[in-house]
Amino acid sequence: MSAVNPSRLRCGVVGAGTMGQGIAQILAQAGFEVDLFDAAPGKADVAARTIGGMFDKLVSKGKLSADHGSAASSRIHPASELAQLSS
Repeated sequence: MSAVNPSRLRCGVVGAGTMGQGIAQILAQAGFEVDLFDAAPGKADVAARTIGGMFDKLVSKGKLSADHGSAASSRIHPASELAQLSS
């Protein structure tokens, strides 16, 4: 069995509350591209910035390299419509 290459995988997370943010953060940190959607307008954008702040905090504590934190943050893609998760 071959190993899965997460950089080739894309995930959709529906719900940008606490749990959705946590799931999106772990997936992005593991190398997955993450489309994040919430039914509340603008919530996915706010959540993406919040997750970016969590990566910044991990970098400042030395738990994540600056390059890894920046790359993980760039893998979070807020979606304004559920249809954007179809890929």
